[in-house]
Amino acid sequence: MKQIICTLSILLFSFYLKAQVTPINNRIVMDISTFPQNGSYNYDSCLKVGADLGMTQVGIFQNWTSLETSPNTYSMTLMDIANYYYPLHNMKIDLTITPIHTNKLEVPSDLTVTPMSSTVMISRFNKMLDTVKAHIPNVQLSSLVIGSEHDVYIGSNATLWTDYTTFYNAVCAHAKILWPGLKVATELTFNGITTYSTQAQTLNTNSDYIGVSHYPLNGDFTVKSPTTIINDFATLVALYPTKKLCFYQFGYPSSATCNSSTTLQTQFITQTFQAWDTYAANIYMIDFTWLHDLDAAQVTYWGNYYNLTNPAFLEFLRTLGFRDFNGNGADKPALKELRCQAKVRGFNSLPLSCTFTGLNSETKESTINIFPNPASSFIHINSETLITNIELVNVLGDVVLKEFNLDGIETIDVSKVKAGSIF
Repeated sequence: MKQIICTLSILLFSFYLKAQVTPINNRIVMDISTFPQNGSYNYDSCLKVGADLGMTQVGIFQNWTSLETSPNTYSMTLMDIANYYYPLHNMKIDLTITPIHTNKLEVPSDLTVTPMSSTVMISRFNKMLDTVKAHIPNVQLSSLVIGSEHDVYIGSNATLWTDYTTFYNAVCAHAKILWPGLKVATELTFNGITTYSTQAQTLNTNSDYIGVSHYPLNGDFTVKSPTTIINDFATLVALYPTKKLCFYQFGYPSSATCNSSTTLQTQFITQTFQAWDTYAANIYMIDFTWLHDLDAAQVTYWGNYYNLTNPAFLEFLRTLGFRDFNGNGADKPALKELRCQAKVRGFNSLPLSCTFTGLNSETKESTINIFPNPASSFIHINSETLITNIELVNVLGDVVLKEFNLDGIETIDVSKVKAGSIF
């Protein structure tokens, strides 16, 4: 890690030179939710929002019961559509299939009292996977995720953890035969993967990616400060230092009922990218949840599904989106911030004026933008006032880099600056 502190006249600016999030090594994904589709904003146009931002893979989420609608009877319409649609758009797929979805068991009706570790349960899931594979021969899977937030259902039940681990190991092995080279994961909540860390680490023994869903919330569904993200990332990396982390759900509501706002939601994006830069080598992918706020009918449906009527929970669900639901849909500030944070890291070249990316340092005298922040090779400096001279000085007082004749916008190569505190 390289730490740099830049001083100019009486002004003090801080930034870091660390591993950077890049399109080569990392993936930015957006959960492409549509609101009730209309002629001008359908799935095609929603997918384009993600593609324009720099997304190259996208998630598909299916409960097992949506694919096996009755015992040994399958509905593969969505898989058939996916097989045609996503290769056409050069999109890889993170396919999630859930035998358990948060607090709901999603197994076929004849298996509801069958232990997850049963050979019957395992063979039926594998047979369903065989059918899925036959219907998506043209799809490139970026990962297969088996189960979503199932720690909520399992809780502290040691038998259920053991049963699910046996099930997961068996179906993982079968999936890798079907798709050679496949990356497999199982998605636990942040609270689950940290609270039940021993059980989770055993479960993840054969995982290629460590799948996590994360919404920084208190127990009453009010938001935590966006600044908690850096500590949350550090916690996960400490638990899984040798495996890539993938956040298959990652979001922050904007409702005042959750003690949030569009400003806090925007700051959440800013803080996320600053923390991600620190752990770019550890965190492979973040799937931001989701594109649109929910309408009233969808909020009611999901509240009934999860059997939760807490107003803060319903508002959490309703306002996770990067766009409003108001009949047409309008961008929230967090969407521009997400686009800008992606842009300064090379994921897109959208014609944006990114004056607020969380990289700004303001004083009474002037504003200086230093980006990307952190940086590994170049920094770009944009100042409201003319800067004529920049010196980088190490802790011993040695000048390690000088730049002269600046005109307010300058690119500086810092790739050869030795690691350490620089003034």
